[in-house]
Amino acid sequence: MSQQSPVKPVLKKPPGYRDPNQQPRLVPGQTPRKPVPLPPSFQPLPKPRRNSCCRVFCWVSCILILVIIVVVALAAGIFFLLFDPRLPLVYLRSFQIPLFNTTVKSGGTYLDSWTVPEMEVKNPNGKLDIFYSVLHAYVSVGDPNDIGLVLGMKELGGFTQKSRNTTTVKFDYVVKDRQLNDAVAKKLRSQYEGKVMKVGVEMKTKVGYVVKGWRIGTMDIDVECGDVTMKEIHTGSTMPKCKMHAYKWITIH
Repeated sequence: MSQQSPVKPVLKKPPGYRDPNQQPRLVPGQTPRKPVPLPPSFQPLPKPRRNSCCRVFCWVSCILILVIIVVVALAAGIFFLLFDPRLPLVYLRSFQIPLFNTTVKSGGTYLDSWTVPEMEVKNPNGKLDIFYSVLHAYVSVGDPNDIGLVLGMKELGGFTQKSRNTTTVKFDYVVKDRQLNDAVAKKLRSQYEGKVMKVGVEMKTKVGYVVKGWRIGTMDIDVECGDVTMKEIHTGSTMPKCKMHAYKWITIH
């Protein structure tokens, strides 16, 4: 005789229970409601991007750069207060022309010249030495506003100048068979014989200061010496002071 399994009692649904799979019943004449969207304040926030490390790195970099700028500015201010750095003073001491000969040949007029400029460089600083890098000296004759002629450039070695020191920079420049325009050669030759030919030297270099053996800073400078005739400089009554241009926007006379 087989045994029958007991019948499980059917659970009664509690009062107010609604089947989630059952569509709600509509009252006749009533339209179904559309789901109301949540306001923006209740919308789920977007997940934060993983850029916190980049932001921290940027902030740290900005702070470091700011600190470096402040330290450099303070160091520069202390340096200027303690040492009062000044640029060197340059004078055109002499400008000799042992040879200035123009020769007319079949191909034109040619120039042979020998010039010997001499510069006087003074370091006005009482506590600072000045170092000069390689100097590029350009020698010129004639009026630059009329028939100025650049004879050429000569490279001179750099040097270090002690405080309150005066240094002489002297060199010579030789021109051989330089072809010139006939009219220019004739006019320059006439000015040379009358000692009214203007002469000039322009030097380009880098200078910096020396404090207890340490070189501090470097700046580009251009030195212009000219606008003086042979007669004026040969008399020795005046020693023309050169113009100095530092960083192209500061001019010191």
